Amino acid sequence: MRRVGAGLADQFVVACANAGNTLLALLLLDRHRSGVMLQSLALAYVVMYLNRAFVGDVLLALASRYDGERRDRLVRNGLATATAFAAVSAVVLLGFWAFWPRGDVNLTDLIWVAPFLPVLLLQDTGRSSYLADRQPAKALANDLVAVGTQAVAVTVLLLAGVPTAGGLFVCWGLGAAVGAAGYLLRTGHRPWQGRPLRWVAETRHLSGWFSATAVIGQFQVLAVTFLVSHQLNPVALSGLRGAQTALLQPVQNFVTAVQGLVVPRASRLARDAARPADEGVRAATELRRLTRKLALAFTALAVVMVLVVWPLAVFVLGRFDKFADIAKLALPMALQAAVYLVQVPFTAALRAMHRARMLFLQYVVFTTTSIIGLLVGAGTRGLEGAAWGLTAGAAAGLMVMVGLYRYSLRYLGEPEPDRSGEPEEPAAIPA
Repeated sequence: MRRVGAGLADQFVVACANAGNTLLALLLLDRHRSGVMLQSLALAYVVMYLNRAFVGDVLLALASRYDGERRDRLVRNGLATATAFAAVSAVVLLGFWAFWPRGDVNLTDLIWVAPFLPVLLLQDTGRSSYLADRQPAKALANDLVAVGTQAVAVTVLLLAGVPTAGGLFVCWGLGAAVGAAGYLLRTGHRPWQGRPLRWVAETRHLSGWFSATAVIGQFQVLAVTFLVSHQLNPVALSGLRGAQTALLQPVQNFVTAVQGLVVPRASRLARDAARPADEGVRAATELRRLTRKLALAFTALAVVMVLVVWPLAVFVLGRFDKFADIAKLALPMALQAAVYLVQVPFTAALRAMHRARMLFLQYVVFTTTSIIGLLVGAGTRGLEGAAWGLTAGAAAGLMVMVGLYRYSLRYLGEPEPDRSGEPEEPAAIPA
């Protein structure tokens, strides 16, 4: 229970930090300027989520199965890979900043994002390594340091004068730099001790498909920001992003927290299900039972959340003229969040069973239906229609996810091939 509490508290801190970047832009800048800033922020989050898929999620699903030197080697290689990915991404974003034409999509703020990508990705990867090692309390402590530093920097910015978009980005980067430095000092891991090519060779059966899934998923996120820019003006766009931040992002962060807690445990059960005789049968049964219990609990939680959040959001947002247009999005956003909650146990089970290709297929269906719904809804009913279109896509994704989970149960217990490139330690000879 202490581990669960620490994991949920850690994700709450991360959620506040992620939501804070968007909310600070909406509160401290005018609606048009905040809409411009959120476009660059969206690209920064895409880079972070792609790195999390390629490195962080693999640590949760794979490194959690091992102990000792083998896990440490995976962590070192993961840190090196995250650093290399950050360097390449920084160059790409600087290219966008220099050559992207000014228009409906404005990327002028990328100059403030690119320099901080290495520390942003290092700090996030360190957090995943703590979770894979089933030490969420250490992840919580590290994130508190990062977020606390960011909060102090924002306070200094406010006291110094009028806040700017560039200043908010710098505060975010400073917090990540302090958090990354603290992680490296505490663990003794160094990015230059790892080998990115070894990471690719050892984890390609997961990292490749997880990354492809993240690309598809992030395309859906970018579509909200960019594809509808020609149909929704910057004010409406900032309203949609604001509604997602206030109503949807907290649930998404809670989902991430649960994944970080459930996947390592479920991954060990999936590993043990491949063992012979009764031990394998017990592990497979326990994994099914865990998924079923979580599915029932999260379905009940989703119903309660909709009944509470929908009227509360309408009441609160309707009291502020600046956010009155967002109130009508409360119901579709609450329903979309409910769908994500119900989907959590099935996603965790597929990740634990290393069914990366099936996760990719599910995201293809989810993203395709979401994009169609988004464009059709925005074109016919504007801001509210876009929100309902995204909800329809989420519902389609849930149905596909449940079907793929049930199909994967047929193959639960099949042994996973060893891709480490090194022989396993010999089993102890019984006395």
